[in-house]
Amino acid sequence: MLKRIALFLLCVCAAMNSVPSEAVTKLRLGNKMIEDHYESQALKTMAENVKTRTGGEVEIQCYFGEVLGDNKKQIENMVRGVQDFYADGYGYYDMYSPLVRVSSLPYLFRDNEHYRRFLLSDVEKEIEEPLLKKAGLRVVDRKRNWLRGPFRVIASRKPIRSLEDLQGLKLRMNSNPTSVKAWEALGCAVTVIPYSETYLALKQGTVDAVTCPVVDAYFQKFCEVAPYLTVTNEYPQQVAVVMNDRKFQRLTAEQQEILLDEIDKAGDYVTEQANKRSAEIIELMKKEYNVEIIEVDLAPWRAKMDSFLEELENSNYIPKGFAERIRAIR
Repeated sequence: MLKRIALFLLCVCAAMNSVPSEAVTKLRLGNKMIEDHYESQALKTMAENVKTRTGGEVEIQCYFGEVLGDNKKQIENMVRGVQDFYADGYGYYDMYSPLVRVSSLPYLFRDNEHYRRFLLSDVEKEIEEPLLKKAGLRVVDRKRNWLRGPFRVIASRKPIRSLEDLQGLKLRMNSNPTSVKAWEALGCAVTVIPYSETYLALKQGTVDAVTCPVVDAYFQKFCEVAPYLTVTNEYPQQVAVVMNDRKFQRLTAEQQEILLDEIDKAGDYVTEQANKRSAEIIELMKKEYNVEIIEVDLAPWRAKMDSFLEELENSNYIPKGFAERIRAIR
């Protein structure tokens, strides 16, 4: 008899502590980084904390390493509503907001702080407005604190020591049309390849180089087959955590605030790791893969990009004067 009472009480407690399946909001999040990357670990921790703080009412399932497709596919998934978040760079959304093209213009931004101020400015609000209105996509990292990098390089199979070494270089690039145009203007033969397929493309010689944040040369193992890292730092970079707005609006106000808070906390962690681990990772690459870090005179690169920017304005690819508005941000 006592056993039956104990079993009954256990079932009652379990029922009281569980959340009915129909009350659980399940969301899907994707990115391009491998699971071991600190960006992915931050997203995983964010998802766990959201589930805990909402009492199990909001569950975020994370899919890393382009499991849900490349950047173009995952953004399409969000617009269609079959994927709820995508965490990657800002420059991939120009099909919905053409002004986003400025975020990946080489040598437009002075440094990481200038870029972050731009992301928090009224200019950025102009850029994000059509993204929300036309595509129903909301940027949900409020603090704009997901630093990626902390600086960029070209990982190459042979040394790049000058602008001349870029001429005819078979360079892997993402599908961001601004980046493609910019590196073609610098003289490269650009091929668009998904990030998850880049290591193999380098190994097989399909391409000879890839641009990336310096830490990714290690996490993605690019340095294993492309051991020459030329510091380019062509633009500061941050992760944009973007969400399908219809799904965001279905959350309660309390759930929304928990989600936004945890995303900002995750961004703090990512920025801390980007700054903290870059020096350590560079030393690991030197030790494990005999990597050479190459510093070049970037003045000719910048001069080339100044004329490139003028061409973009003359062709109405970006509005005239828009870049100057960004340069004026202090």
